Amino acid sequence: MPIKKFTLFVVLVLLFAEINFSNAQETIDNKKLSLKKLSEKISEADDADKIFLKLNSGKSKEFSSSSFSKITRSNGFSLSKEFDNTTPGKNDFKSLSDVSTGLSKGKVDISKYFPPDYKPWESEKHFWWGAGEGVLLNIFIPWAMARYGRTWDSTSEERWPFIGFQSIWNNLNNGWNYDGDNFLTNMFSHPFGGNLFYNSGRTNGMNFWESSAFALGGSFIWETFMETNQPAINDWVITGLGGTAFGEVLYRLSTLATDNTARGMKRVWTEFAGGIFNPARFLTRLVNGEISRVFPNPTWRTPKDLNLNLDAGTRVLINDSTDIKELEGIFELNVEYGDPYRTQHSTPFSHFKYNVQIASSSPNLTGMTVMGSLFAIELDENENTNHTLETSLNYNYLNNPGFLYGNVAITEQLNSQFKLNDHGWHVRSKLGVRLIPMGGTPDDYFLDSTDGRNYDMGQGLGAVGKVSLFSEGWEVFTAQYTMDYLWTQSEPSFSKHFLQGGEFSFQLPVKEYFVIGFAGGYYKRKSYYHYPSGFFSYPTPDVSFQTPMIRVFFKTRLI
Repeated sequence: MPIKKFTLFVVLVLLFAEINFSNAQETIDNKKLSLKKLSEKISEADDADKIFLKLNSGKSKEFSSSSFSKITRSNGFSLSKEFDNTTPGKNDFKSLSDVSTGLSKGKVDISKYFPPDYKPWESEKHFWWGAGEGVLLNIFIPWAMARYGRTWDSTSEERWPFIGFQSIWNNLNNGWNYDGDNFLTNMFSHPFGGNLFYNSGRTNGMNFWESSAFALGGSFIWETFMETNQPAINDWVITGLGGTAFGEVLYRLSTLATDNTARGMKRVWTEFAGGIFNPARFLTRLVNGEISRVFPNPTWRTPKDLNLNLDAGTRVLINDSTDIKELEGIFELNVEYGDPYRTQHSTPFSHFKYNVQIASSSPNLTGMTVMGSLFAIELDENENTNHTLETSLNYNYLNNPGFLYGNVAITEQLNSQFKLNDHGWHVRSKLGVRLIPMGGTPDDYFLDSTDGRNYDMGQGLGAVGKVSLFSEGWEVFTAQYTMDYLWTQSEPSFSKHFLQGGEFSFQLPVKEYFVIGFAGGYYKRKSYYHYPSGFFSYPTPDVSFQTPMIRVFFKTRLI
């Protein structure tokens, strides 16, 4: 634009511009108004999303978007405009929120809002706050609700909350066993409770390893002191390790959703989203005041590589024993945080994968998996290949009409990536072995009539393998296989289980952010029984069970 026309434009803006505030109006002497002051007023406003700059004119053509495209501040950012009776093109101007606040993207210097010499709560250790929060959230409140929130006189259930010195002494002396809780309670509810223990430490300045001690220690206290039942080793392991895996994922997702630099309604919504992911962190921030304080985000808040996508489709499961086909809708949320093929991980869970599956039929929560990197070492990296040795903590929950299996595992795997061409095509592979501290899968003959357990629990070993063709952020083709061997330790311990799962999938990118796909696979369980003669009044032969699966879906990338 020629200098003279630009000068005329600036003069017109200074003479005729007025700034409207949603809750209050501020009048500025036109003689003292400058673009610098104008931009400062917008940046400082508490409700900047509702501020707009209006150019008054009797003739709309005089101020068309083609005539005036941008008001440029000294720092290179553009002020959004709203013209009387004129609708600018959608690509002509930055959004008012981006420009006037710019808090989440760092476009505007908001350091003047930071408290001087402020140290974020999570940057320092607050052990007693964390311990107190864990006791309150996950010990005292659940126990008090169970003990006093119901009438025990009218039930024949075991009165497990009626603890005393005698019950504590018995638990300390009698040692550990395996409990009779149902699959959902043991394999999902306990890891979720462990996540609350974990985040009581994590949100009060503890690191990953110290917070995992909160999960294991909190579970030990509950098992030993807060129930009259004999302590359950399966609860302790699943709550401690599963809660650690689940908890760190929710901690990082909560940190990602929460924006410490946001203000106004945007801050309200980010805090609400963070609280949905992590109630323990929300409570901590509410108590210490950080829920409303403006201060810098942690440097690791947004990873270099982040992929969040939503998957929806239809799945058909075929019951091998009855040939009954189960048709159901299936919805998946997939999060891949960090890149195992590029990053040498220095902190646990700087790379993780999280997947949750919701089905239209019962059970609705049909699957959840967590794979979080504990350590990773780059073995070799050059222009065409990359090899990384990774140790990960895994949590797996699978509960559908054809297959039931849950575990926590430590996996050691080799991640490899091979460049095919200069157009972004790669072959990726994973090959690993895993140790299973605790797993559970059905027993075809046993049923605990008191608490409802109809599955075996124990330790095991396993192996995993995967190969995929990768392009532009999508796995176009994938084939994967998993096998685990589980030795039953829970009573009655007269079984072993060999579990397998395999799947292949094709994904056709339609848009950069959208694919359609097809997948096929199977779940298989081979159970070996050696019950003593006379243990049951009926024979107990080995059982082989297989469930084929077909799935059609579409997937859209959210981030």
